[in-house]
Amino acid sequence: MTPEQFSQQIKGQQEALKHAFARTLPVKIGTEAVKFARDNFRQEGFMGANLEKWQPSKRKSDPKHPNRAYNTLMSRRNNLYKSIQKRVQPGVAIVYTNVPYAQAHNEGTRNAGRSHRVVLPKRQFLGSSQTFDGIARNIIEDELKRILNPN
Repeated sequence: MTPEQFSQQIKGQQEALKHAFARTLPVKIGTEAVKFARDNFRQEGFMGANLEKWQPSKRKSDPKHPNRAYNTLMSRRNNLYKSIQKRVQPGVAIVYTNVPYAQAHNEGTRNAGRSHRVVLPKRQFLGSSQTFDGIARNIIEDELKRILNPN
């Protein structure tokens, strides 16, 4: 390989790295983050370092409740589950929900409901997670290998 060819290869890799960090990686990691949050709903718990199971909803123990078959925080319409989205900006992926009661469920609260006397236990589905950090790290490593080792 001539010095000119080597220089061209390095410049091409620089451009590929810029694009990866500005666009490709945020899209891939954001997509995985949405999947990860939705998996928390299916597992009925938050996967931090380990799975932290949620307190079951009261309807699950009531044999006459029409919605007892649904998982905790899930319903026939799945509004909270389906509201988890991502927004990608250069170098950043933002995972969010626009449902007004999401924060109360994610963090727990002592003054929920119309009368502000309902206690909601913490049922975290979004937040910092060691498990997801490992997933993101693997995505970054795979993309870097793809760019720097094209063979």
